[in-house]
Amino acid sequence: MYYSPHILQIRIDPVIQYDESGNPSVSGTPEWKTIARCRCDDNTTKEFISENGHVYRPNYHVVYEGERIEAGVYARCLNDDGSIRGEGQVYQPSSCNYLGYSEVWM
Repeated sequence: MYYSPHILQIRIDPVIQYDESGNPSVSGTPEWKTIARCRCDDNTTKEFISENGHVYRPNYHVVYEGERIEAGVYARCLNDDGSIRGEGQVYQPSSCNYLGYSEVWM
């Protein structure tokens, strides 16, 4: 990408293990995996309507070059200084055929 001032990361949650009684135990903390450089724009107009009529208005539109991220994953965008530009759950991921760009709404 020509203009990619941010860094896209996804959260990798630790594996939930169950003891012999069936109680869940989580060991470790969530880790962040860097996916690619990206452009994170504020969203003020785009809305999605689910099958049951619930309206979602994501806060950020992220464009990056790379593989598609699955819907429902928690992601964040960082500035170059490490501060968080935006974060949230991924809605409606898609990929572009021509340039190899992908986009997510979160």
